[in-house]
Amino acid sequence: DNPDPEMSSNYNNVPNSMWVTLLNLTGECPLAMYSIWGKVITGVLGLFATGLFGIPIGLLGAGFEELVEEENEDVTEELEQ
Repeated sequence: DNPDPEMSSNYNNVPNSMWVTLLNLTGECPLAMYSIWGKVITGVLGLFATGLFGIPIGLLGAGFEELVEEENEDVTEELEQ
């Protein structure tokens, strides 16, 4: 139990706790009061930003993995000869 009533109101149910956790992960201040529209817009922007950065990083990682596998195959072939 948190003795601070303002802080404990942020964690009184699961949706509020998820919202505060999302804000903490993004570096925002969780103690500000957000309207429903503010929460919706922030959530949509968070999903958009995840896709914007996550998809290209995944593609780069997959390309790097292919490059490393090709290098390993070349080295293995050279060692077998």
